[in-house]
Amino acid sequence: MSQNLTGLFLGAGASFDVGMPLVWDLTKKTKNWLTPEKLRRFNEGWKRQGGGVSNSIIEELIGVMSREDLHYESVLGYLEVQSKRHGGDSAGYHTMYSWMVEMVYMQLYLQHVNGSQFIIDHLDLYRGINALYENNTPLWVFSLNHDSIVEMIAKNLSIPLYSGFTDALVELPRRNAAGEIIGTLLAESISKNELDNGCMRFPNPPEPGIYLLKLHGSLDIFVHNDNSDLVKILPQGDTPEAVIDSLRAANEELVYVDQRAPGGKAKVLNEIAYADFDGEMQFLRRTLLSGAQKFNERSSQVLPKSMLKHFRSNINFVRELICVGYGFGDLHINEIMKSWLEFSADRTIKIVSPGARSIPSFLLHLAPQVELVSSGATEFFDEIAGIKRSEKELLAKRIFLATRRLGPLKSAEALKFFEASERDRHLAAVAEMVLSIKDGEDPESILKRTEDVVVSEIESSRRFLEHLESLS
Repeated sequence: MSQNLTGLFLGAGASFDVGMPLVWDLTKKTKNWLTPEKLRRFNEGWKRQGGGVSNSIIEELIGVMSREDLHYESVLGYLEVQSKRHGGDSAGYHTMYSWMVEMVYMQLYLQHVNGSQFIIDHLDLYRGINALYENNTPLWVFSLNHDSIVEMIAKNLSIPLYSGFTDALVELPRRNAAGEIIGTLLAESISKNELDNGCMRFPNPPEPGIYLLKLHGSLDIFVHNDNSDLVKILPQGDTPEAVIDSLRAANEELVYVDQRAPGGKAKVLNEIAYADFDGEMQFLRRTLLSGAQKFNERSSQVLPKSMLKHFRSNINFVRELICVGYGFGDLHINEIMKSWLEFSADRTIKIVSPGARSIPSFLLHLAPQVELVSSGATEFFDEIAGIKRSEKELLAKRIFLATRRLGPLKSAEALKFFEASERDRHLAAVAEMVLSIKDGEDPESILKRTEDVVVSEIESSRRFLEHLESLS
C-alpha cells in the first residue's frame, strides 16, 4: 500500500456545516435541558422503579454541571473518576456516567433524525472531498466524531466506503410495537479477538474509496454477542437518506416487547435490548467513547481499546495528515500523531480550523512540518478542489454561521422581526409605485417599475445577514 498518501483526521468542527454540535454547543444544550429540578425528578422516578442513585450523587452532579468552566466531557470524566475510587457509591457514579453517555448518544441521534433534511441539503458543501478521493487510493479518514456524516458524504458522492470489518454479515430482526418481524437490518462485523490480536479488514491491495476508522465509537457501531464482536449497521440503499433510515431502524425497530416495561418494551441503560429471530433477548451495547478517561488502562469503556492500536498502525500509510476541526484535546491521539511526525521529515500535518493561529505545544519541536490553515472545513475542501461557490451559497453559509452564534431562540426572534420589516418595506414600496402611476402609462413601463420594487432573494439575504450580525 502506498505511503505517499494524504489522509484526513476529523474532529467535531468537520461536521459543523451540517449542523452537528461542537463540544460547547452540546454542553449548553445538555445543561439547558437537564436542569437541577429535572435531574432530581428523574432520580425519584428511577427509585420508584427500583433503581436510582443516592441523593448525594445527584447533588454532587448538579454542582459539577453548574460550573461554567466544565464542558460535558469534563463532567463525564469526573463521574468516571469517582466511579473508580473506593467506596460504596462507585456503582452509582458509574450508573450516572452511563446514563449521561446515553443522553449524549440520543441528542446526536435525534440531530440526525430530526435534522435529516438540513443535513442532506448541505452535503454538497463537502463536494471538495471528491478531489482527495480521486488523488488518493485509498483515502484514509480517521475520525473522532460519533456522527454518520462521513458515511452520508460517501453515499452522496458515490464513493465506496470501508470500515475495516469482515465480510461476515449479521442479520437483525426489525419488529413493530406488537413484536412482529417487519424486516431485517444488516450489519458488518469483526470479532474482538481479531481487533485485539490482528489487523482490521481494509482491502489490500488498496482499492479506490474511503478507508474510515472511527476512534471514539459511533452512532452506528455496537458491541454484540456477549461483548465478543463489534458490529456496524449498514445502510440499506445507496443514498444519504439510507444511512439515517438504518440508524432509525436500529434505535426504534430493534426491540424486545415486554408489556410490563414502561413503554411496552425492555430498556437497558446505554444498550439496545432486542429479540432475535428465536424471540430470545439479545443486546447491542452503544460504543460512544466520551469523557476524560478515553483509552485509559483503568477505564471500563465498551469500545475495544485496541482501536488506538489500529490508528497507530494505519496512520503510517499516509505522508500528509490534514487535521480538520480538531482541538487537540485527546492526549493519546496527540502522542500517536507526534510519534508519527517524528519518524520522518517527509511527513507533514496541516491544521485546518477557523481559529488556527498557533502550533500545539506538543508539536513545536516539529514546527517546520506543521502548516496552519485558518479556514472552515468546507471552505478548505472547496479550495483544494478549485470549487467556486455562488454568492447565494456563500450568503447561506454566513447566515447559518450567524444563527449558530445567536442560538435557536434568538435566531427565531430575529427571523420573525426581519420578515415583518421586509413585508412592511415591500408594501410601502408597492404603494408608492401604485400612487405614482400616471393615467395612460404604457403597461410595459408599469411592469418594469413593479419588477424594480420586488426584492431579489440575494438582496433580501444580504439584509437578513446584516440584521443577524448586528445582534451578535
